[in-house]
Amino acid sequence: MSLLATRLQNWRIADPRFSKNTLRASRYGALDLFVRQTEAPDSIITPELRAKALGSMGNTLQIPVFDKDTVTVATSRTCVVADNESTSALYTISFSTLSVGFTIVPSLYANNEIGYEADFNRKMAKITNALANKLDQLAVAALEANKTQKFNDTLIYTPAGNAIPADWNQREDILEDVATMMVANGYDGQVHIVGNGGIDALVRKLAQHGLYNDVNRQLEYADKVFHFTNNITNAEGKYGTLYAVEEGNVGVVTRLDRESARQAQTKIGHEWLQVDLGLGMPVGLHHYQAVGDQSAIAGEASADLTCALKDFYGFSLDVAFIVAYNNDLEGTPNPIIKATIDKGTNYATPVTVVGTVSTKAEA
Repeated sequence: MSLLATRLQNWRIADPRFSKNTLRASRYGALDLFVRQTEAPDSIITPELRAKALGSMGNTLQIPVFDKDTVTVATSRTCVVADNESTSALYTISFSTLSVGFTIVPSLYANNEIGYEADFNRKMAKITNALANKLDQLAVAALEANKTQKFNDTLIYTPAGNAIPADWNQREDILEDVATMMVANGYDGQVHIVGNGGIDALVRKLAQHGLYNDVNRQLEYADKVFHFTNNITNAEGKYGTLYAVEEGNVGVVTRLDRESARQAQTKIGHEWLQVDLGLGMPVGLHHYQAVGDQSAIAGEASADLTCALKDFYGFSLDVAFIVAYNNDLEGTPNPIIKATIDKGTNYATPVTVVGTVSTKAEA
C-alpha cells in the first residue's frame, strides 16, 4: 500500500522578485549625457531640427553650417576693406537603425504558473534594457570618434593616441587638470565627466578627503557633473577611463518609420504607435496579431496549440548622436577630452609607528 500516486506535486511560488538578478539594468551614463544635453536650454538640437529629423525617413537630413575661416589682422590702415567672406557647408546626419521585438501567445498561460502579465512585463524589460545598452554604446562611440586631437596646453602630461594618460600618482589631479586643459582649448563652460567604474571609485575616494579632512580634494570633483557607464572599457593596464565634455556641445536626434510617425492602422489588425520606453526618446511600435500553429513554441506546454493566436510587438527607431560641428579636427580643439588613469603597483598605504614602547613595568 502506498500514497505515492496521490502525493502533492512540488510546491511552487511564482514570484518574479526571486529571479530579478537575471535581468538587471546597467548604468548608461553616456546615453544620459546626450539625452540631458538634448533637452538643455543651450542644446545644439533645436526644435526645428528635432521636428525635421522625426519626419526625415526616406530622405537625407542635412544641417547648414559654417566652416572655420582664417582672418588676417593687418598692421597698417588701408582705404580698401577686405571682404572676409564666410564659408558654408552642409553637414549630413548619419542615422543608425535599432530594432528589437518579441511575441506572446495569450493561451499559453492557461496551464502555466507564470502568468501573461508577468511574462509580458519581463519581455518588455528585456527589450528596453537591450535598447538602452545599445544606445549607450553608440553614445560612447560618438565621444570616442569626436575626442579632441588638438591640445593647446597639456600641462605635465604627454598625449598618447589623442588621449591624456595619467599615471597612478596623478590620479587625484587628473579631473581638475582635464578641466584646465579644456579652458586652454577655449572651452570654459560647465564640464561633464562620462566615466567608467574606475572613475566612479576615484570620485568616491576623493570624497573621503572633504572639508576639514587631511587634504580637501573637493575642488577636483565638486564643480563637475558626472555620468557613469559600464560601456567604457579600460585598455590593458588602465584603472579608469573618462571623457570630459563641455556642456552644450552634444545631443541626440531620432526618427521613426513612416507608419509609426503617422500612427497608422489597418483593417487587418496592424497598428503603429509612438511609445515611451523611458529612454528619453520616442520609439516606434508595430503591433499585430496572427493565427497559426504555435504547438512547438514551448514544448509540452504548448503541444495542443495547433491553431492559436499570437501577438507580435516590434520596436524600432533611427538614432544619431551628434557633436557640435568642427571642420578642422586636427587644427581646432574639440569640446571633448579623453583621459585615462594607469593602474598602480603599490596600493597599500604605509603605516609609520612614531615613538617607542617601553618594556619595563612602571613602578
